Amino acid sequence: MDTKQKNRRNAAPARRSRSTKAAPERRRKTGRAGTPDREERKLRVQQRRRAKIKNPPRQQRVIRPPREEVPSIVYTAPKPMRRGAFAWKLISMAAVVVAVFLGLSVFFRVDTITVAGADKYTPWMIRQASGVETGDALLSISEARVASRIISDLPYIDEVKVSRKLPGTVEIQVTELQVTYSIEDENGGWWLIASSGRAIEAVSLEKALGYTRVEGLAIRTPTAGAQVQALPGKIIDPGEGTAVEMDQTDADQQLAALIAIMTGLERSRIIGEITVIDVTTITDLRLEYPQLLTVRLGDDEQLEYKISYLAAAVEKLEANQSGELDLSLEYTEKAVFTPAR
Repeated sequence: MDTKQKNRRNAAPARRSRSTKAAPERRRKTGRAGTPDREERKLRVQQRRRAKIKNPPRQQRVIRPPREEVPSIVYTAPKPMRRGAFAWKLISMAAVVVAVFLGLSVFFRVDTITVAGADKYTPWMIRQASGVETGDALLSISEARVASRIISDLPYIDEVKVSRKLPGTVEIQVTELQVTYSIEDENGGWWLIASSGRAIEAVSLEKALGYTRVEGLAIRTPTAGAQVQALPGKIIDPGEGTAVEMDQTDADQQLAALIAIMTGLERSRIIGEITVIDVTTITDLRLEYPQLLTVRLGDDEQLEYKISYLAAAVEKLEANQSGELDLSLEYTEKAVFTPAR
């Protein structure tokens, strides 16, 4: 027993020395917590990931219907035309147009001229003023020129409508002026004028008294068919009997007020009922009715409204009632009637 125990004791240090020697060798193989093995594992993991990124898993193939082929549009720029060729084409086209026009002119000639709407002038007078004659080329007639000739030659004509109808008819429709105003010129002559201010014709004093007379405005001696022109100078106020000096601006303002009054009277259909239009004082415009009724319009503001109000106000007056009807709207927006004493 003693020898066995001794042998065990002697063998125990040898085992310890083996174990103590093997531990450093293991540590050398694994290093710090097995560093070489971990590096290899990491490297393998990284290689796998790279392989997955480079070769992703295949997806199922989606079968799509074939696309319809769209025809491609090819734009080809036009070839530049030579100047000579372009000019030749223009000349050719112009020649064709001229030839067609001349051909039509030969076939379509005026053979009938009709006139409608004339009262003061005969159809023959209107045809003569138009300048259109039978045998003229129908398509070469200018409708605007024909109308202009008629209006300039015949002062009582207000509007003209000309129309051409194949194969050879020219129709002329005229509208005549409704003249109701007379005015005295600088030389003492009397003229009939339209509401637009156009001079119609010179007349005698006796004939002028049969129209609505304009007082308080001097005009230059006009020509038939032309616009009247206001003349500056001294005007006698018929109410006060004193001379009123006016420059060209005042005279033009009076003429504009006169035209506004005449136009308003025609629109309100009070034509021929007024005997006198007095524009001597621009701030006190007046109208005279046959039954000694004086109408004060005041200044030249809102003349169209005042005259439209006049028609309704006169209807409310009794027959042959005389006095003064104030439409100046200076103190009130209503008409004020003051009967004569």
